[in-house]
Amino acid sequence: MRESLGFFKNLILKNWWLKLAGLLLAYALWLMVRGSEGERVFTVPLVVQIPHNMEIVNQRPSTVEITTLGSTSLTDSQPNLNYTINLQSVGEGEQTVSLNPEGVRVSPASGLTVIRVNPARITLVLERIASKDVPVKVPIQGTPATGLDFYRLTCQPSVVRITGPRSSISRIKEAQTEPLSVAGQNHSFQATVNFSVQDDDMHMDPAAVDVNVEMGAHREVRTFRIPVTAIQGDAFTVNPPFVFVSVLVPVTFKGHLTAEDFRATASMPNSGPNSYRVIARPEVEPRADLDAGIMVKQITPEEVTLLRKARKK
Repeated sequence: MRESLGFFKNLILKNWWLKLAGLLLAYALWLMVRGSEGERVFTVPLVVQIPHNMEIVNQRPSTVEITTLGSTSLTDSQPNLNYTINLQSVGEGEQTVSLNPEGVRVSPASGLTVIRVNPARITLVLERIASKDVPVKVPIQGTPATGLDFYRLTCQPSVVRITGPRSSISRIKEAQTEPLSVAGQNHSFQATVNFSVQDDDMHMDPAAVDVNVEMGAHREVRTFRIPVTAIQGDAFTVNPPFVFVSVLVPVTFKGHLTAEDFRATASMPNSGPNSYRVIARPEVEPRADLDAGIMVKQITPEEVTLLRKARKK
């Protein structure tokens, strides 16, 4: 009997501190695995469902914070959750949406219950998507190699379709690409440039254009005084009757260029055929084909006045 008691006494008391430490460690591990009832906060994606012909045009959060109640454990990972807002049936305009726990779908097997959402509400502004065709503009940067000038640029396509929120589309007059450098270039060249899109909601079709850049010999400016003719004939007089035209001419051009090589005209705008006095922009063009590189740089003045002549009685 004494031997049995001695055996159990040694079993319990021998190295008792090691045994107690092991027991406490086992208890702590059990608590970690079992978890305890408490609150946890998760950051989850915010998903907004809108009609296919609408865009959200104001800033909005991409995530929200949800507070859950349930069994928690240090070994738990974040559950795969998101907050979903369904605006499929709304129209254009401002929508203030309350965020409540019902917007989060939680599996019953997770043992979690959503009790709060932060922020409690958000405001979304929806606009219809619109499209329109606009001309392409390619900004040029830099200076060509010595003795050469940048002549002209053509791009294909020259008109593109932009798509985006209605209010943004209405303000756009042209589609601008990223700048194209001609620095140090000593010959004509071709390139493909992408559009410079500042708004993520705007889309270009196509996304890039092919550009043909024409270079040539350095040009000098020659100015000619050219009479302006009214397209409508003798019914109008033009004031002033002459314009001064600045023409870029390559220094290598050996021909004889005079004012007679150009024609200046002014036509009646959409003011009505019976208008007595209208403002028109003169146009200047060559009377025949000219050498490459010769082009009109400036017309002064930029506008002329068409005056209807008094009818003879």
